Amino acid sequence: PVLHLARQPGPEVAEQLSVYQSSLRNKTRQMKSMASELNMYQAQVNEFKYEIERLTRELQDVKRKYYEQKRREQLANEIAAEESAMGRGQAEQQLQAAQKATTRFAGGGFAIR
Repeated sequence: PVLHLARQPGPEVAEQLSVYQSSLRNKTRQMKSMASELNMYQAQVNEFKYEIERLTRELQDVKRKYYEQKRREQLANEIAAEESAMGRGQAEQQLQAAQKATTRFAGGGFAIR
């Protein structure tokens, strides 16, 4: 009987065990809370990644359209410049032809071509 009594924990040990159990429950509750926070933050990170990908695609699309428009404007300007140059060239040719076709007189009425 004496050996049997000596094996039972004293009140200090039981109290310490109670403190450990309470601490374990608190830490478990804290850990679950932190795990759910982590899941929420991971979901946010994924949402932000998808948003970044979408905005990157949108930016590429806007850039592509911008450069296409710029290229069209450049081609239109080149065509207009060529037409303008051709128009000047035609006007000069017409002026030269008109000058050659008309008879001019100089001095004593002699025709000069």
